Amino acid sequence: MKKLYSAVAAALLLSLVSSGRSFADTATTTPACVQSPTAPNDLGTLTLASQISQLPTVEWGIQQGCFKKYGLTIKTVPVATSQIGMAGLVGGTYDLVVNTPTNLLLANGNGNFSGVFVAPRHGYSAEELDRAKIEPFFPGRLLLQTAMIVGKDSKINTWKDLEQKKVALQSFKSADHAGTLLAMKAAGADSKKTEFVTLTSQQMIDAISRGDVDAVIANDPFATQIVQAGGRVIGYPNAYYAEPGVAVAYVSDTDVIGKHVAAMRAFQHATLEINHLLNLKENEATYRKVIAKVTGVTDEAAAKVRLPVLLEKNLTISDLSYMPSKLKKIGFMRGRVNLTPMLFR
Repeated sequence: MKKLYSAVAAALLLSLVSSGRSFADTATTTPACVQSPTAPNDLGTLTLASQISQLPTVEWGIQQGCFKKYGLTIKTVPVATSQIGMAGLVGGTYDLVVNTPTNLLLANGNGNFSGVFVAPRHGYSAEELDRAKIEPFFPGRLLLQTAMIVGKDSKINTWKDLEQKKVALQSFKSADHAGTLLAMKAAGADSKKTEFVTLTSQQMIDAISRGDVDAVIANDPFATQIVQAGGRVIGYPNAYYAEPGVAVAYVSDTDVIGKHVAAMRAFQHATLEINHLLNLKENEATYRKVIAKVTGVTDEAAAKVRLPVLLEKNLTISDLSYMPSKLKKIGFMRGRVNLTPMLFR
Protein backbone atom coordinates (compact mmCIF):
# COMPACT_ATOMS: atom_id res chain seq x y z
CA MET A 1 0.00 0.00 0.00
CA LYS A 2 2.85 2.39 0.81
CA LYS A 3 4.30 1.76 -2.66
CA LEU A 4 0.92 2.45 -4.19
CA TYR A 5 0.70 5.85 -2.50
CA SER A 6 4.20 6.70 -3.70
CA ALA A 7 3.44 5.55 -7.23
CA VAL A 8 0.29 7.63 -7.34
CA ALA A 9 2.17 10.73 -6.20
CA ALA A 10 4.94 10.12 -8.74
CA ALA A 11 2.46 9.60 -11.55
CA LEU A 12 0.59 12.77 -10.59
CA LEU A 13 3.83 14.74 -10.55
CA LEU A 14 4.92 13.39 -13.96
CA SER A 15 1.60 14.08 -15.63
CA LEU A 16 1.42 17.62 -14.30
CA VAL A 17 4.99 18.41 -15.28
CA SER A 18 4.20 17.39 -18.84
CA SER A 19 0.89 19.21 -19.02
CA GLY A 20 1.79 22.35 -17.08
CA ARG A 21 -1.79 22.57 -15.80
CA SER A 22 -2.96 23.75 -12.41
CA PHE A 23 -3.90 21.35 -9.65
CA ALA A 24 -6.62 23.60 -8.30
CA ASP A 25 -10.31 23.06 -8.89
CA THR A 26 -12.46 25.83 -10.23
CA ALA A 27 -12.68 28.61 -7.65
CA THR A 28 -15.38 28.28 -5.06
CA THR A 29 -18.57 30.33 -5.36
CA THR A 30 -17.42 32.66 -2.58
CA PRO A 31 -13.62 32.88 -2.75
CA ALA A 32 -11.66 33.57 0.42
CA CYS A 33 -9.98 36.54 -1.26
CA VAL A 34 -12.63 39.22 -1.52
CA GLN A 35 -12.74 40.53 -5.08
CA SER A 36 -12.84 44.22 -5.99
CA PRO A 37 -16.11 45.43 -7.58
CA THR A 38 -14.04 46.74 -10.48
CA ALA A 39 -11.77 44.49 -12.52
CA PRO A 40 -8.06 45.07 -11.83
CA ASN A 41 -5.58 45.81 -14.60
CA ASP A 42 -4.44 42.63 -16.33
CA LEU A 43 -0.79 42.10 -15.36
CA GLY A 44 -0.34 38.93 -17.36
CA THR A 45 0.95 35.50 -16.35
CA LEU A 46 3.86 34.43 -14.18
CA THR A 47 5.11 30.84 -14.31
CA LEU A 48 6.06 29.45 -10.90
CA ALA A 49 8.08 26.25 -10.42
CA SER A 50 8.26 24.35 -7.16
CA GLN A 51 8.78 21.00 -5.58
CA ILE A 52 5.34 19.52 -5.20
CA SER A 53 5.36 19.70 -1.39
CA GLN A 54 5.49 23.52 -1.48
CA LEU A 55 2.77 24.06 -4.10
CA PRO A 56 -0.43 23.75 -2.01
CA THR A 57 -0.33 27.33 -0.72
CA VAL A 58 -0.08 28.73 -4.26
CA GLU A 59 -2.72 26.35 -5.61
CA TRP A 60 -5.08 27.29 -2.76
CA GLY A 61 -4.51 30.94 -3.62
CA ILE A 62 -5.35 30.29 -7.27
CA GLN A 63 -8.49 28.41 -6.29
CA GLN A 64 -9.59 31.19 -3.94
CA GLY A 65 -9.09 33.99 -6.45
CA CYS A 66 -6.24 35.65 -4.59
CA PHE A 67 -4.02 36.28 -7.62
CA LYS A 68 -6.99 37.16 -9.82
CA LYS A 69 -7.84 39.88 -7.30
CA TYR A 70 -4.57 41.61 -8.19
CA GLY A 71 -4.89 41.13 -11.96
CA LEU A 72 -2.41 38.27 -12.03
CA THR A 73 -2.52 34.77 -13.50
CA ILE A 74 -0.19 32.14 -12.01
CA LYS A 75 0.79 29.01 -13.90
CA THR A 76 2.38 26.38 -11.65
CA VAL A 77 4.87 23.73 -12.72
CA PRO A 78 6.03 20.97 -10.33
CA VAL A 79 9.73 20.11 -10.50
CA ALA A 80 11.62 17.27 -8.87
CA THR A 81 14.28 19.44 -7.20
CA SER A 82 14.88 23.08 -6.40
CA GLN A 83 18.02 22.94 -8.57
CA ILE A 84 15.89 22.12 -11.61
CA GLY A 85 13.68 25.05 -10.74
CA MET A 86 16.65 27.40 -10.42
CA ALA A 87 18.07 26.21 -13.73
CA GLY A 88 14.72 26.96 -15.36
CA LEU A 89 14.72 30.41 -13.78
CA VAL A 90 18.18 31.15 -15.20
CA GLY A 91 17.14 29.77 -18.58
CA GLY A 92 14.00 31.87 -18.75
CA THR A 93 11.51 28.99 -18.50
CA TYR A 94 10.18 30.11 -15.12
CA ASP A 95 9.57 33.51 -13.56
CA LEU A 96 9.46 32.40 -9.92
CA VAL A 97 10.79 29.42 -7.98
CA VAL A 98 10.00 28.24 -4.46
CA ASN A 99 13.27 27.73 -2.63
CA THR A 100 15.04 28.08 0.68
CA PRO A 101 17.10 31.19 1.53
CA THR A 102 20.12 28.93 1.97
CA ASN A 103 20.01 27.69 -1.61
CA LEU A 104 19.67 31.21 -2.95
CA LEU A 105 22.50 32.57 -0.82
CA LEU A 106 24.78 29.79 -2.05
CA ALA A 107 23.79 30.41 -5.67
CA ASN A 108 24.52 34.13 -5.28
CA GLY A 109 27.65 33.75 -3.17
CA ASN A 110 29.36 30.92 -5.03
CA GLY A 111 28.39 31.86 -8.59
CA ASN A 112 27.22 34.62 -10.86
CA PHE A 113 23.53 34.29 -10.10
CA SER A 114 21.62 37.44 -9.10
CA GLY A 115 18.70 35.93 -7.21
CA VAL A 116 16.10 38.00 -5.40
CA PHE A 117 13.58 37.14 -2.67
CA VAL A 118 10.15 38.28 -3.85
CA ALA A 119 7.88 37.03 -1.05
CA PRO A 120 7.98 34.72 1.98
CA ARG A 121 6.25 31.38 2.33
CA HIS A 122 6.66 29.92 5.82
CA GLY A 123 9.04 30.31 8.73
CA TYR A 124 10.01 29.11 12.19
CA SER A 125 9.48 30.67 15.59
CA ALA A 126 12.04 30.59 18.40
CA GLU A 127 9.70 28.36 20.41
CA GLU A 128 9.40 25.83 17.58
CA LEU A 129 13.14 25.61 17.07
CA ASP A 130 13.88 25.26 20.80
CA ARG A 131 11.27 22.53 21.27
CA ALA A 132 12.58 20.59 18.27
CA LYS A 133 15.86 19.95 20.11
CA ILE A 134 14.23 18.47 23.21
CA GLU A 135 13.50 14.77 23.52
CA PRO A 136 11.33 12.84 23.78
CA PHE A 137 9.66 13.91 20.55
CA PHE A 138 5.91 13.52 20.28
CA PRO A 139 5.12 10.19 18.59
CA GLY A 140 3.01 10.28 15.46
CA ARG A 141 3.37 13.97 14.64
CA LEU A 142 6.03 16.44 13.61
CA LEU A 143 7.35 19.50 15.41
CA LEU A 144 8.79 21.10 12.26
CA GLN A 145 7.95 20.58 8.58
CA THR A 146 11.20 18.70 7.86
CA ALA A 147 12.52 15.81 9.95
CA MET A 148 15.20 13.13 10.10
CA ILE A 149 13.21 9.89 10.03
CA VAL A 150 14.28 6.24 10.35
CA GLY A 151 12.37 3.00 9.86
CA LYS A 152 10.25 1.62 12.68
CA ASP A 153 12.72 -1.24 13.35
CA SER A 154 15.86 0.87 13.02
CA LYS A 155 18.51 0.83 15.73
CA ILE A 156 19.33 4.48 14.98
CA ASN A 157 18.26 6.64 17.93
CA THR A 158 20.57 9.65 17.94
CA TRP A 159 22.59 11.87 15.61
CA LYS A 160 25.69 9.93 16.69
CA ASP A 161 24.16 6.73 15.30
CA LEU A 162 24.19 8.19 11.78
CA GLU A 163 27.90 7.44 11.44
CA GLN A 164 28.52 4.75 8.79
CA LYS A 165 24.90 5.06 7.63
CA LYS A 166 23.27 6.12 4.35
CA VAL A 167 21.05 9.20 4.64
CA ALA A 168 18.75 10.54 1.91
CA LEU A 169 18.25 14.28 1.59
CA GLN A 170 16.67 16.40 -1.12
CA SER A 171 19.78 18.33 -2.12
CA PHE A 172 23.41 18.71 -1.13
CA LYS A 173 24.54 21.87 0.66
CA SER A 174 20.96 22.63 1.61
CA ALA A 175 19.57 23.86 4.92
CA ASP A 176 18.71 20.25 5.77
CA HIS A 177 22.25 19.12 4.97
CA ALA A 178 23.78 21.98 6.96
CA GLY A 179 21.55 21.27 9.96
CA THR A 180 22.44 17.59 9.92
CA LEU A 181 26.18 18.31 9.89
CA LEU A 182 25.81 20.78 12.75
CA ALA A 183 23.64 18.37 14.76
CA MET A 184 26.11 15.54 14.28
CA LYS A 185 28.99 17.79 15.28
CA ALA A 186 27.12 18.83 18.44
CA ALA A 187 26.67 15.14 19.26
CA GLY A 188 30.36 14.39 18.72
CA ALA A 189 29.68 12.41 15.54
CA ASP A 190 31.91 12.37 12.46
CA SER A 191 29.71 13.27 9.50
CA LYS A 192 32.50 12.33 7.09
CA LYS A 193 31.65 8.72 7.88
CA THR A 194 28.04 9.23 6.73
CA GLU A 195 26.98 8.68 3.12
CA PHE A 196 24.51 11.24 1.81
CA VAL A 197 22.41 10.59 -1.28
CA THR A 198 19.73 12.72 -2.94
CA LEU A 199 16.12 11.67 -3.39
CA THR A 200 12.84 13.54 -3.66
CA SER A 201 10.55 13.33 -0.65
CA GLN A 202 8.19 11.18 -2.72
CA GLN A 203 10.98 8.69 -3.44
CA MET A 204 11.90 8.60 0.24
CA ILE A 205 8.61 6.87 1.09
CA ASP A 206 9.65 3.68 -0.70
CA ALA A 207 13.38 4.04 -0.05
CA ILE A 208 12.99 3.93 3.74
CA SER A 209 10.41 1.11 3.65
CA ARG A 210 12.64 -1.04 1.43
CA GLY A 211 15.75 -0.32 3.48
CA ASP A 212 17.58 1.30 0.56
CA VAL A 213 18.66 4.02 2.96
CA ASP A 214 19.01 4.09 6.73
CA ALA A 215 17.38 7.48 7.27
CA VAL A 216 15.65 10.19 5.29
CA ILE A 217 15.32 13.94 5.70
CA ALA A 218 11.79 14.33 4.39
CA ASN A 219 9.47 17.31 4.36
CA ASP A 220 5.73 17.48 4.80
CA PRO A 221 3.30 16.16 3.78
CA PHE A 222 5.46 13.18 2.82
CA ALA A 223 7.23 13.18 6.19
CA THR A 224 3.89 12.76 7.95
CA GLN A 225 2.95 9.88 5.66
CA ILE A 226 6.26 8.14 6.44
CA VAL A 227 5.65 8.61 10.17
CA GLN A 228 2.11 7.24 9.85
CA ALA A 229 3.56 4.15 8.16
CA GLY A 230 5.75 3.54 11.23
CA GLY A 231 8.70 5.86 10.66
CA ARG A 232 10.33 7.32 13.74
CA VAL A 233 11.68 10.88 14.08
CA ILE A 234 15.16 11.10 15.60
CA GLY A 235 15.64 14.84 15.16
CA TYR A 236 15.08 18.02 13.21
CA PRO A 237 18.05 19.35 11.20
CA ASN A 238 16.76 22.90 11.05
CA ALA A 239 16.67 23.10 14.84
CA TYR A 240 20.49 23.16 14.63
CA TYR A 241 20.83 25.49 11.67
CA ALA A 242 17.86 27.81 11.29
CA GLU A 243 17.09 30.85 13.40
CA PRO A 244 13.64 32.41 13.83
CA GLY A 245 12.34 33.80 10.58
CA VAL A 246 11.88 32.64 7.03
CA ALA A 247 12.39 29.00 6.04
CA VAL A 248 11.07 28.94 2.47
CA ALA A 249 10.45 31.81 0.05
CA TYR A 250 9.48 32.68 -3.51
CA VAL A 251 12.49 33.81 -5.50
CA SER A 252 13.27 35.27 -8.91
CA ASP A 253 16.26 37.07 -10.42
CA THR A 254 16.97 40.67 -11.35
CA ASP A 255 16.52 40.17 -15.10
CA VAL A 256 13.09 38.57 -14.74
CA ILE A 257 11.94 41.13 -12.18
CA GLY A 258 13.07 43.95 -14.45
CA LYS A 259 10.63 42.69 -17.09
CA HIS A 260 7.72 42.10 -14.70
CA VAL A 261 7.98 44.65 -11.90
CA ALA A 262 4.24 45.31 -11.58
CA ALA A 263 3.40 41.61 -11.77
CA MET A 264 6.01 40.78 -9.11
CA ARG A 265 4.61 43.47 -6.85
CA ALA A 266 1.14 42.02 -7.32
CA PHE A 267 2.47 38.54 -6.55
CA GLN A 268 4.04 39.84 -3.36
CA HIS A 269 0.79 41.46 -2.20
CA ALA A 270 -1.28 38.40 -3.13
CA THR A 271 1.11 36.05 -1.33
CA LEU A 272 1.02 38.03 1.91
CA GLU A 273 -2.79 37.95 1.76
CA ILE A 274 -2.80 34.19 1.08
CA ASN A 275 -0.44 33.64 4.01
CA HIS A 276 -2.70 35.64 6.31
CA LEU A 277 -5.80 33.74 5.22
CA LEU A 278 -4.14 30.35 5.61
CA ASN A 279 -3.09 31.20 9.14
CA LEU A 280 -6.80 31.44 10.00
CA LYS A 281 -8.49 28.34 11.40
CA GLU A 282 -11.52 28.84 9.18
CA ASN A 283 -9.51 28.05 6.04
CA GLU A 284 -7.76 24.95 7.35
CA ALA A 285 -10.22 22.41 5.92
CA THR A 286 -10.00 23.70 2.34
CA TYR A 287 -6.21 23.97 2.63
CA ARG A 288 -5.86 20.35 3.75
CA LYS A 289 -7.98 19.23 0.79
CA VAL A 290 -5.63 21.05 -1.55
CA ILE A 291 -2.61 19.43 0.14
CA ALA A 292 -4.00 15.96 -0.53
CA LYS A 293 -4.99 16.80 -4.11
CA VAL A 294 -1.71 18.46 -5.07
CA THR A 295 0.75 16.04 -3.44
CA GLY A 296 -1.14 12.78 -3.77
CA VAL A 297 -0.68 11.82 -0.10
CA THR A 298 -3.54 10.14 1.69
CA ASP A 299 -6.36 12.17 3.17
CA GLU A 300 -5.29 10.79 6.55
CA ALA A 301 -1.77 12.16 6.13
CA ALA A 302 -3.07 15.52 4.89
CA ALA A 303 -5.32 15.72 7.96
CA LYS A 304 -2.36 15.17 10.31
CA VAL A 305 0.20 17.48 8.69
CA ARG A 306 1.54 20.15 11.01
CA LEU A 307 0.60 23.27 9.11
CA PRO A 308 3.44 25.79 8.96
CA VAL A 309 3.16 29.36 10.15
CA LEU A 310 2.99 31.35 6.93
CA LEU A 311 4.76 34.69 7.11
CA GLU A 312 2.67 37.83 6.78
CA LYS A 313 5.48 40.34 6.28
CA ASN A 314 8.24 40.62 3.70
CA LEU A 315 11.77 39.40 4.27
CA THR A 316 14.35 41.61 5.95
CA ILE A 317 18.13 41.51 6.22
CA SER A 318 17.81 40.16 9.77
CA ASP A 319 16.03 37.07 8.41
CA LEU A 320 19.15 36.20 6.43
CA SER A 321 22.12 37.69 8.26
CA TYR A 322 23.02 34.61 10.32
CA MET A 323 23.27 32.28 7.32
CA PRO A 324 26.60 33.23 5.68
CA SER A 325 28.67 32.63 8.81
CA LYS A 326 27.04 29.24 9.45
CA LEU A 327 27.50 28.20 5.84
CA LYS A 328 31.16 29.20 5.92
CA LYS A 329 31.63 27.32 9.18
CA ILE A 330 30.73 24.02 7.54
CA GLY A 331 32.49 24.80 4.26
CA PHE A 332 29.43 25.39 2.09
CA MET A 333 30.23 29.02 1.24
CA ARG A 334 33.53 30.60 0.30
CA GLY A 335 33.01 34.19 -0.79
CA ARG A 336 31.02 37.09 0.55
CA VAL A 337 27.43 37.80 -0.36
CA ASN A 338 25.69 41.17 -0.32
CA LEU A 339 22.24 40.58 1.15
CA THR A 340 20.69 43.99 0.43
CA PRO A 341 20.21 43.55 -3.36
CA MET A 342 18.55 40.20 -2.70
CA LEU A 343 15.38 41.79 -1.30
CA PHE A 344 12.60 42.87 -3.66
CA ARG A 345 11.32 46.20 -2.38
